Formats: sequence, structure tokens, C-alpha cells
Amino acid sequence: MSDLAHRTMSVFQWWVRDRRYRLAQWRRAWRYVTGRLSADDAQRMMLDCRYPAGWHPLLVLTVEDTLEQAREELADHPELPRLLADGCARVGDKWESYNDELWEARRWAINTAREYAADEGIALTPLDDERESPN
Repeated sequence: MSDLAHRTMSVFQWWVRDRRYRLAQWRRAWRYVTGRLSADDAQRMMLDCRYPAGWHPLLVLTVEDTLEQAREELADHPELPRLLADGCARVGDKWESYNDELWEARRWAINTAREYAADEGIALTPLDDERESPN
């Protein structure tokens, strides 16, 4: 009898997890329809769609990783995340893959962000300049 109870509990737990997952999908869908999709929601949706779409990317250009790399050479600026997001979007639309793809893609996004900053009159300071300037 304990085996039957164990199986019943196991099936019930699976059912609850499945319903919870489906409810989360509906919530994400609603946020998408109403234009309130968060970055986490969008990433989850992309992951959910990979297998049905047959899309299995080996490299992913992210604003977060590009920001981390940019901070190795640029002083932090309040507009930097937005500029890099725009740069990553442009690079993602235009990228052609070769060898050191991800580093090069980030490099291109950083350079594009620098161009956007210059166009908007925003001064991004290279870390080399910041380190050399007297305090």
C-alpha cells in the first residue's frame, strides 16, 4: 500500500509542477501581450522556444557580459548600459560569424556604444585616461 501512496504522491507532485509551469507561461504570455515583458520573461520565452524552433545557439551576445567587458576599459557612466544595449542590438542584427566570435561581437558592440555616446554628446572615459589623470 505504501508503494501506491508513493506513486500517487509522485503523480500529484508532477501535476502540481506542470500546472505551476503552465500558469507561469500564461503569465509571461499576458505580459508579452500587454507590453510589460521583463528581461527575465523574454529570456525564459527564448529558452522555451529553442527546441520547437530548432534553434540551438552556441554563442550568445548579452548586454550584461558586454557591460562587464566594457568596464575593463571604460569608466562607468550612467548611460553606458543603454548605449551597450543599443550596440548589442545592432551587432546582433549585422553579425557574421568567424573565429573569436563572442569577443569580437562584444568589441564591436562596445565600439558602437562609443559612437552612439559621441553622437549624443556623452563622454565615455577610457580607463587608461582615468588611471593617468591626477586626482
